[in-house]
Amino acid sequence: MTTHSTELTVGRPRRGSIGTILESVASLVERRRLVWYLTISEIRNKGANSLLGNVWWFLDPALQLFVYFLLVSVIFQQAQPAILLFLGSAILPWKWFSAALASATTSVRGREQVMRQIAFPHLVLPASSVLASVANFAFALVPLGALYLLYPDRLTPWALAVLPVALVQFLWTVPIVIMLSAVAVFFRDISNFIPHGLRIWFYLSPALFPLEKLQALGDQYPWFGFFVTINPFTWLFSGYRDALYYGRSPQWEVLGILALASIPATLLSIYFFRRVSPLFVKVL
Repeated sequence: MTTHSTELTVGRPRRGSIGTILESVASLVERRRLVWYLTISEIRNKGANSLLGNVWWFLDPALQLFVYFLLVSVIFQQAQPAILLFLGSAILPWKWFSAALASATTSVRGREQVMRQIAFPHLVLPASSVLASVANFAFALVPLGALYLLYPDRLTPWALAVLPVALVQFLWTVPIVIMLSAVAVFFRDISNFIPHGLRIWFYLSPALFPLEKLQALGDQYPWFGFFVTINPFTWLFSGYRDALYYGRSPQWEVLGILALASIPATLLSIYFFRRVSPLFVKVL
């Protein structure tokens, strides 16, 4: 009887699209301990494979912020008040997103042996991967918060609004990670394209420069202005900067629209994952 139940969970979906999605979500809830175990395991492994260990959780975002500080303020000579806080409020959330996508390409593909030996809902693999990526952002908040020692006048109660903004980013990260984890099983070269695609996406977002500069370019090049408008990170970066840099309320209406738009994206990604997951073991 137990074997029959496992086959229904792991095997090809036998219900309609809504039933498939609901069954997938239910399987995650049922295996929540496994999700938690894999999440903690992935977080520990990232620090175990280096000499400095978990120090890199803090050091890596700080070094990345310093590199972009040199690029913008020294090489490009772009003057901006409280430049480190301005850059950090966008670069560090982006690091979280890019790290999540990088780990997504191996979240399923890298568990080949486990998938062959144990029957479990494969959706727990991208789920644990995206949860582990949250640790990237949590640790990055430490050097980001330390910047207020340099710019104490920038610290306001609105800094707490970074949490709902991060939640919206998480809601968009989930469907992308689920989709990429499945696609990477069949198209392994996608892991080589992801860094280049992310780099283009980053430079077309208002991370290094104010949004007004990108909007001015959008007035000259309509296609660019269209991309800036539909780019989720245009509004996520604006939300982070409103909360952390400008000390004001984020645009809740825009963030609410982004959050609602993530729901169908998540449902579609779960459905796609469940439809192709029976092929994973055969392909791997």
